[in-house]
Amino acid sequence: MSGRTTPQVVALAVCVGVVLADSSIVTLALPEVLREFDTSVFGVSWVLTAYNIFLAALLIPAARLAREHPSRVWSLGLVGFALASLACALAPSVAPLIVARCVQAAGGAAVIAGAIELLARIDGTHRGAARLWGAAGTAGLALGPALGGVLTEALSWQSIFLLQVPLLLLLPFAAEPAGRPEAGPAGARDRRPELALGLLSAGLTAALFLLVVLLTEGWGLTAIEAAAVVSVIPVAALLAGRIHLSEDNSGPIAVGGAIAIGGGLAALGVIPGASADLVVAPQLLIGAGLALALPVLTAAALGRRDPDGERAAETLAARHAGIVVGILLLTPVLSLQLESQQDAGTSAGAALLLDAPLSPQTKLEIGNEVDASIEAAEGQLPDLAPAFASVDVDADDQAALDALETGIGDQLERAATHAFSLPFLGAAVLALLALIPMRHLATGSARESD
Repeated sequence: MSGRTTPQVVALAVCVGVVLADSSIVTLALPEVLREFDTSVFGVSWVLTAYNIFLAALLIPAARLAREHPSRVWSLGLVGFALASLACALAPSVAPLIVARCVQAAGGAAVIAGAIELLARIDGTHRGAARLWGAAGTAGLALGPALGGVLTEALSWQSIFLLQVPLLLLLPFAAEPAGRPEAGPAGARDRRPELALGLLSAGLTAALFLLVVLLTEGWGLTAIEAAAVVSVIPVAALLAGRIHLSEDNSGPIAVGGAIAIGGGLAALGVIPGASADLVVAPQLLIGAGLALALPVLTAAALGRRDPDGERAAETLAARHAGIVVGILLLTPVLSLQLESQQDAGTSAGAALLLDAPLSPQTKLEIGNEVDASIEAAEGQLPDLAPAFASVDVDADDQAALDALETGIGDQLERAATHAFSLPFLGAAVLALLALIPMRHLATGSARESD
């Protein structure tokens, strides 16, 4: 791409990155939305799910509209996306927020469709332009949760949406390049890369959604602390993305990337305790796998030619459909596991309380305080320190009281961690299922049709 078009290319890439980041950026903000609007977990989950459903469903129709007038579609989409972002920030309850998210996704679909076509006209081919919008989309998807956590903690969850309104300043870059990106027939279509992308995205939902829920709701980390932890994925993806792969070896490396994603998710499913250090290595695998697998699969899905840009839209639609499938499959499993493990943790804590060398009156008082703390936490990991500090005991019993506090806290942390094991392992299975449609890549780079 020529230097003359660099400002426009940057503007288009930024838009793609922001729109695709919105599929995950609100993850760390959901607990704040839940508390502010006093809604249910199911209700607040649709703030995330509705956006991805509408984005996946509208990308292909938007691509068809963008064929003749991509700059017009991009501009209108950008206006719609920015205004819907403002509506999200001003939403008085969860229902208007979800509606605004749907409108935001519709505008985002137009932004992406227009940007894909404009970048292809600048580059000359959709396949060449995919290197840019694919990298921008991957960066946005990976950075979203961490960025959303920082904004939520430093400012508010509304700031996530307010900071997207200035995208309207990019409208002057909507000039339409002359000519068409490529000519000729698209050739035979291979759906296997799209299926693989969908399955990998479904598995990645655990890393982008369930992991931050574990960190904040399960382990009690603040939004900014959780953001620091999940930043490992985009850093690993950035470093792995700098590896220059030959076309001949890209297929096997993509297969290795899918295995790394599945392995990282499986490792998250078997972590033995509540420690942020334990999730670093799995995230390194996931981030590296994401950078190695997604670009190759995207190129394979596009094939050699994509004259109308529809394959590019289908590729992104497959990715976001996979995110929706992952949320819809894994969230109910997590809900059941949370209920089961909370009961198990409470029972284990009660057993420790009964065995503690304390007086019956002290045990009763502690039991009431701990129950109140668990109920007040509303599903989060409770802070037991105030409950135990409120209990007066003799100096001789203080060591037993401290040991009991540590023991009950460990049991609750262990229960919270175990509740996420099955969803993470399920996500690993989804990611590894992508190896089935990727079998043709294992012996070399994807075969392209003329």
